[in-house]
Amino acid sequence: MKSFKVVELKLEHENNFIILDLIDGIIINKEKQEDPWLIEISTSTDFKDILEELVGTELELLVTITRHSNEPARFKGTFNEMNEIDNALSLIFNGKIIVQGPHYAEDLLSHLLDEGYEQEKLLNEFKAMMESKAEIKTSDD
Repeated sequence: MKSFKVVELKLEHENNFIILDLIDGIIINKEKQEDPWLIEISTSTDFKDILEELVGTELELLVTITRHSNEPARFKGTFNEMNEIDNALSLIFNGKIIVQGPHYAEDLLSHLLDEGYEQEKLLNEFKAMMESKAEIKTSDD
């Protein structure tokens, strides 16, 4: 098993990202076939009401590991558990890191051009999708 420090975590909710106020966090590669990654973080209680509704559901996260300067990884998995400890929340997730191909930027740009985006709208959509690491939807999906 390998573990890494989580320095930022964004939770996708209703087509937006909630940036959790991270107190501490760890991501562990359990080196298993199914749901090989475990994330445990502690965060403020700011989003407790929203988080309570999400326990037990599948969701997507953007997880930045080790340093803030690292690119975030897209994580897809189950939000398994939430516990309140000393005015903070402990959150546990199990799932997979979604690996995007080495030509993701080029594929995304091609996709957006095919969708008819131009000029400022193209730039804005490209930036948003690069930041969110969104999957490229095709008409075949």
